[in-house]
Amino acid sequence: MEYKAFHCKQERMNEMKFSNGKSAEWFRQIANFMILTGFWILGCMPIITIGPSTAAAFAVIREWQLKQNDSVFRSFFQFFRIHFKQGFWIGNGWILAGFILSADLYVVLHLESSWKVMFISLIGTVCLLWLLVGTALFPCLIHYRKTGWSLVKASFVLTFSDIQTSIGIVLFWCAGLLLYWYLPILMLVCTILIFYVTFRFSMHSFEKLERLGQLTFLQS
Repeated sequence: MEYKAFHCKQERMNEMKFSNGKSAEWFRQIANFMILTGFWILGCMPIITIGPSTAAAFAVIREWQLKQNDSVFRSFFQFFRIHFKQGFWIGNGWILAGFILSADLYVVLHLESSWKVMFISLIGTVCLLWLLVGTALFPCLIHYRKTGWSLVKASFVLTFSDIQTSIGIVLFWCAGLLLYWYLPILMLVCTILIFYVTFRFSMHSFEKLERLGQLTFLQS
C-alpha cells in the first residue's frame, strides 16, 4: 500500500512538472512573439525600412521553425543588417507597385469610357498577380537567399507551382486586413502571427515542391 501511494504521488508530481513545463513553453513563445512584434514596429519606424524589418522578422521566424532557436534580441538585429539591402528594395518596390496599382484602379473607376470594364479587369488581374507573388517574396528571400530579379522570378514560379497555398495565404491576409480595419490595435498584436502562418504555409509548400523535384533551380 505504501509503495502504491508513493507511486501515485510520483505520477502526480511528474504530471505537474509536465504541465508546468508546457505552460512555461507557451509563455516563452508568447513573450517571443511580443518581443519580435516590438522590434518589427521599431524597425518600421522610418517607414522606408519596412522591407528590411519584415525580412528580419521572417528570418527570426525561420530560425524558430527550422533550428529550434527561439532567440529574438540578437537574431533580429543581425538579420536586419544582413537583409537590409534586399529587404529595402524588395519591400519598397512591392509597396510602390501596390500604390501605383491602387492609383490606376482609382482613376479607372472614375473613368467615363466604354473601355472601363476592360481596364478594370486588366488592373484587377495585375493586382491579384501582385498579391499572389507577394506571398512568396520574403519566404523565398529568407529561405533560398535569392536576390534581385532572380528573387522575383523564383517567387513567380513558386506562386504558380502551388497556387492553392498562395491563394490560401492571400485569403488569410485579407482576413487579417479586415480585422485591422475594424480594430486597428490588432495590428500591434497579430502582424507577427500573420508572418508566422505565412512562412509556415510557405515552408510546407517548399518542402512539397522539393519532394516533387520542381525546385532544383532554387537550390543551386
